[in-house]
Amino acid sequence: MSDMANDMGGLHSHSALERELSMEKGKVLVDAKYAPLFPEGAEPFTYHNVKYVKVSILAFVNKGGMFKNLIK
Repeated sequence: MSDMANDMGGLHSHSALERELSMEKGKVLVDAKYAPLFPEGAEPFTYHNVKYVKVSILAFVNKGGMFKNLIK
């Protein structure tokens, strides 16, 4: 099975995973490789050995992030 996140280009969230984890409102998960876009406020997060960062929705949108329904 292909990892959808690796097949997708650009800054995107992992909405399905956020729902699965009942993540706090106001934050989104993005791939850790995008952490430099958020020098203030990128909180490291790992799930099943995959590295992400939690960032505020406002910062995510301001950087042109796309909301996707990705699990991994």
